[in-house]
Amino acid sequence: MASFKELDVFQSAILMVKYIYDVTAKFPDEEKFGIISQIRRAAIGIPSRIADGASHCTLKDRQYSIDIALGALNEIYAQFLVAQELQFLPGTELKRFERGYDTLRPKLIAYQRSILVCPNS
Repeated sequence: MASFKELDVFQSAILMVKYIYDVTAKFPDEEKFGIISQIRRAAIGIPSRIADGASHCTLKDRQYSIDIALGALNEIYAQFLVAQELQFLPGTELKRFERGYDTLRPKLIAYQRSILVCPNS
């Protein structure tokens, strides 16, 4: 099995993190320790869980790591909806995020379904 770094889903997750950092840099400064921090933590959690899952030998543990990554992606979506309501995020950026979400989510699900054997065996 290839290193997690070579997985398309991991590389897509890294692109999502870069996008999230760019977008949240435009949020109000007073949100630095609020919604910005929350969104960024969730974004970093996606590639982190992919890497973590690659190190586990049990099917259940590996798939659970991807469950957490999927949860983090949904968390970002919810926070972007809140950010739009608070007028921190223009509708055009929400649409852009949704396109990325609609690309990354199926990749995470497909990767989770593909996990069958221990990479360390």
